Amino acid sequence: MKITVRVFGDVSQIIGRRHEIDIPEGATVTTVTNIVGEKSGQRRGYLGEFWVGGKDLAVLVNGRSIDILQGTATKLKDGDEIVVMQPTAGG
Repeated sequence: MKITVRVFGDVSQIIGRRHEIDIPEGATVTTVTNIVGEKSGQRRGYLGEFWVGGKDLAVLVNGRSIDILQGTATKLKDGDEIVVMQPTAGG
């Protein structure tokens, strides 16, 4: 299965802006972020200094936050798109 990962914000300078990844059946968001992280020398569970699954990063699958899905255990299917970005605050 192929999926696309797009990355925005400061984390894109660390791991790159776009990745096309082949993943096995049953792969999850964790599987993908670990693959992307390993390619850029990151420790498992992190992208740069940001913990995947925490509040430091917003992770979307096909435009929907993983917070309203099954978190980092969200299963993926062929053609899915993951977006990783730092949430912004304004005032």
